[in-house]
Amino acid sequence: MKKNQESDVGKASGVVWKMWLTMKLLFCFLLIGFSTVYGNAFSQVKISISVNEVSLQEVFEKLTEQTGYHFVYSNEMLQRTGKVSVDMQDCDLGQIMAVCLKNTGLWYRLEDNIIVISPKFRQPDVPQKKITLTGNVKDKEGRPLPGVTILLKGSAVGVVSDVDGNFTLTVPEESGLTLVFSFVGMKTQEVVLSGQQVLHIVMLEDVSQMEEVIVTGYQEVKKEKMTGAVTTISSEKLSDRYTPNLIQNLEARVAGLSTYGGKPIIRGTGTLYGESAPLLVVDGLPVEGSIEDLNPYDIASVNVLKDAAASAIYGARAANGIIVVTTKNARNKGKIDIDFQANITLYENKNVDYHDNFLMNAEEQVERASEYYDYYFNRKYADDPSMTRDKVIENFGKNITDGAQINPVAYAWYQHAAGNIGRSELDNILADLSKNNFAQDFADNIYRRQVMQQYNLSLRGSSDKFRNNLVINYRTDNMGIIEHKSNWLNVYYKGSCDLAKWLVATFSVNGVYANIKQYGNDYNVNLDPFSYAQYQSFYNADGSVKKLYSWYCGNEYMPLQEGMEDLGFNLVDELRDNQTKTRRQEMRYHGDLLFKIIPGLTAQTQFVYEVNSQNVQQHATQESHAARTIKNAYAKMDTESHKLVYMTPETGGFLQTTHTSGNFWTARGQLNYTNTFGKHEISAIAGLEFRETKTSGDKSLVLGYDEQLQSSATHTVDFGTLSQMSNSPYFQMNGSPFPCNQFAFTPYLENGMGIVKEVRHRYGSGYFNATYTYDNKYNIFGSFRKDYADIYGLDAKFRGRPLWSVGIGWNAHNESFLRDLSWMDFLKLRFSYGVTGNIYQGATSHMTASSGDINSTTNLPVASISSPANPDLRWEQNRTTNVGLDYGFMSYRLRGSLDYYVKTGKDIFAPITLDPTTGFSSMVANVASIRNNGIELAIGYDWFVPGNRRGFSWTTNLTVTYNKNKVLEVENPATRAYDLVSLPYKTGYPVNALWAYRFAGIDDRPGLVGQSMYYVENGNTSHNASSASVDVLEFGGQSDPKAIVGMDNQLRWNGLSLGFLLVYYGGHKMFAQPKSEVFESSWDSPLNIVYLNSWTPENHSDVPGIGEYASTSLGSECRTATNCLYDADFLKIRNITIGYDLPEYLTEKVGISKISLRFQINDPKALWIKNNAGIDPETLGIRKQASYMFGVNLSL
Repeated sequence: MKKNQESDVGKASGVVWKMWLTMKLLFCFLLIGFSTVYGNAFSQVKISISVNEVSLQEVFEKLTEQTGYHFVYSNEMLQRTGKVSVDMQDCDLGQIMAVCLKNTGLWYRLEDNIIVISPKFRQPDVPQKKITLTGNVKDKEGRPLPGVTILLKGSAVGVVSDVDGNFTLTVPEESGLTLVFSFVGMKTQEVVLSGQQVLHIVMLEDVSQMEEVIVTGYQEVKKEKMTGAVTTISSEKLSDRYTPNLIQNLEARVAGLSTYGGKPIIRGTGTLYGESAPLLVVDGLPVEGSIEDLNPYDIASVNVLKDAAASAIYGARAANGIIVVTTKNARNKGKIDIDFQANITLYENKNVDYHDNFLMNAEEQVERASEYYDYYFNRKYADDPSMTRDKVIENFGKNITDGAQINPVAYAWYQHAAGNIGRSELDNILADLSKNNFAQDFADNIYRRQVMQQYNLSLRGSSDKFRNNLVINYRTDNMGIIEHKSNWLNVYYKGSCDLAKWLVATFSVNGVYANIKQYGNDYNVNLDPFSYAQYQSFYNADGSVKKLYSWYCGNEYMPLQEGMEDLGFNLVDELRDNQTKTRRQEMRYHGDLLFKIIPGLTAQTQFVYEVNSQNVQQHATQESHAARTIKNAYAKMDTESHKLVYMTPETGGFLQTTHTSGNFWTARGQLNYTNTFGKHEISAIAGLEFRETKTSGDKSLVLGYDEQLQSSATHTVDFGTLSQMSNSPYFQMNGSPFPCNQFAFTPYLENGMGIVKEVRHRYGSGYFNATYTYDNKYNIFGSFRKDYADIYGLDAKFRGRPLWSVGIGWNAHNESFLRDLSWMDFLKLRFSYGVTGNIYQGATSHMTASSGDINSTTNLPVASISSPANPDLRWEQNRTTNVGLDYGFMSYRLRGSLDYYVKTGKDIFAPITLDPTTGFSSMVANVASIRNNGIELAIGYDWFVPGNRRGFSWTTNLTVTYNKNKVLEVENPATRAYDLVSLPYKTGYPVNALWAYRFAGIDDRPGLVGQSMYYVENGNTSHNASSASVDVLEFGGQSDPKAIVGMDNQLRWNGLSLGFLLVYYGGHKMFAQPKSEVFESSWDSPLNIVYLNSWTPENHSDVPGIGEYASTSLGSECRTATNCLYDADFLKIRNITIGYDLPEYLTEKVGISKISLRFQINDPKALWIKNNAGIDPETLGIRKQASYMFGVNLSL
């Protein structure tokens, strides 16, 4: 097997030649057959090539197309060789290589199907005392790097590392000599010799070259040829910090991408009703699964496509941008790479301090509640002769026996007023209540420290024809609450096989399995400690957990109605007695065939099939609050026997099951063509794509369920009769029949029966795009796609919508007048314009009807018209103009991009008013338009560049996003202020505008004291502004941040690393901590701390009165009024990461290539919040819990 052709290329150095001969002798007997075939293939393949004055890089690309051999070289090395001309017909590769490399000072070496280009090496001519160096070269992950050039600086003495990354080099025995290690895609590294004879070198990725290829999903495009706005994040960058899912990891890394509130948005909100999240593409095809289900450890790169030139090829789903994820592949032949990661995250205990949560503590609320009940029993009705003090006491006692919600402070004052206890005993009771801290007791019994663990195991290996990847990821989380837990398993296999020289097959299977156990649905039982009065005792006198009573549950002081169950609930027991278990399974199967037809032309077929299934079971035992409510609600007294009869099973609980499933597939056939002739290069693709989505499901309900006996009594229940009952025939609450339909049938029974409607949609598309490049300087790009969907089409002109884009690019750094600027590595100007689309699944061209349950009277199925026909229904359109600049200076030490864009949405779905005679008052149609425009800036700078892997480095990456959003056209039928507050869309304002009632102070007029006032028409004030004209409202800003800034810093030295991410969100507003009117008896849950400054005749504040001075009616205006409108700007350290890579001499002793340790702090205290109330804009209250992650990474 020939490794080097002599000709005029020249022989390798003596040392290298001897090494090569030794290897050849050792392996010739074992591999002679393989070598013969391989060598013959190398020499016998006949090639024709004709190029004139082109770069060596272009020649190698053409040779790769014809032979399948891949070339490894340094761009800088090739740039020094100038242009070459070759015209050879039917020659073998060796002859062509000899001509190409003649007089270049380069030589080549064949390693399997890789041709390594490197300088010709020689040994010094003058005899010197020498030493022999040995060593190996690996990447950051501990994988060997073959083909690395090792050169003695200032000479032509050097070698190339072998397939295992090993090398041997003889150099003069002198101190201070420097070895230079260079490899394509890696940063050149210099090592000064100081007596060592064994070297272990770890090379780092070169940002400039690693970003040269951009994956769009349909094709791979070199950065020089890209005219669109794209940001690429490598796996190395992603690994700088740990997050449980990809979206959190992308925060502040991509200019133009907002993850505010956990919702990814690219370049602003461009729709009102349609999908606003970007499309997710995994390994080339769009997927329906959630981005949170991707394994964060198995991502090789993420490309975010932001403008039309980058994303228009995806057509009707490209309006919101695209996130293209490429999973990792095997890298080393003949070896299995094993990587293992383990992380444990500990969360801070939840802060349940009342003041920190902007709430009164027990002492403060008992004091103010006591002031009120003193007033209630002794002075409130002093001027009403019909309400004597005895009558007040009598009425209050009746409220107790009727089951009204009674708090302990009120009951103590009632006992005192009724003469059952004296003043000193009352004071003692109130003092004891003031010492309670319900939230802390709740936390001690219900909460637990949240612990999340994640483990990842990957095995990757490859041979000449096969490449295999198996990745297993497991995550478990106790969710911070007793009787809660979630488990998540992700198993992914991806393999590829060279079935023939002209055919490559790729296939993958991904399974996601999730199990979640949590508290079941019960509207009366709340797991928020601040839903219960802070002075409420969590324990009984004997130390057992006390029963609690909420709305329509009665109270602890009332006598039980005969035969009825007590509706009090013990929170600890309730978490065991009512549980929901969710089991979710998602499978994704992906296949890909690549046919190499002729040089430059390939055909590709791809298919992805996804199936998901979710099963949700709520099991409430007989002792649960929900089961007891159902039993009470449907009990009736038999008129003859005068005994209670239960219309639902008397024993057992209930089991409610909801099953949903989805089936989705996408098939694509595509032709790929590339050709270079002279200074011209053409790249084009064309294809067809078809897709189908289908979702369906069903529900079931079992009553009288006994899990241990596996028995039920559902067959004894007449659901038709139950559904017709508005009120309970026997059970009384608050002095009236219990509203069983509202509080029993609807929440517990009706929601557990019926079907989940089946929804099926089909789509078809044809597409084409092409890029023309002249002299590696000028790019012209165009794409066209036409989409069809069964959602649209009553009108033929809307059945298919053409979507297209064009772009131009100028690689200024390749111009002759700039080429001599040594500090300029890359400078590209680009412009693009295009049209993309979006779909709203909630609309249809046809009139639709929804089926319901069986009518209890006719026993026939019921259906109702749900939406009118709209023959003009069509895709939303987004027209995007983008101007961008990409740059890299000073050996890419300074790098980044700058973009300005205008994205205008037309035919946006929005509601319109209809003539009532049509049978509908409104419908959603293509009637609105929206504009987003903004600036995106990305800057990366290496403050310090290391001379070797363990040297000091400091890199800063800054991203700046500014987006201005405006509704250009929309019909808003709002005539009242409340309507515009609820549906805030208005022409000339942002999509997510905030409309505020103008606060006018607190009323101090007799009979109206303590109530909030708002400005209405003509400068007047009113307690109720919601029904006033929309003109009374004030535009308060927008809830979406206008500006997002992220600054990521990474410092490394001698194996230690420190990273921290700063994020700034600004230019937006929020409604928070509303100063609401409260009923005078609203003491059953904690009041906001602002009410310590509530209005009284002696204290004319802007806080509504409470107790004696409370409002007689509650308005909703206070929640969206100017006095609760705050700036939402903030600056935070999102995380701080400290890591340590153990030295190789330690890891090798235990047979491990790499061991890394990591500690990370997430969400420490905010550095700065603009509002002076201390409100965290991300929670609208107390700050997010901090968490602490400990992790270890092992590579074998």
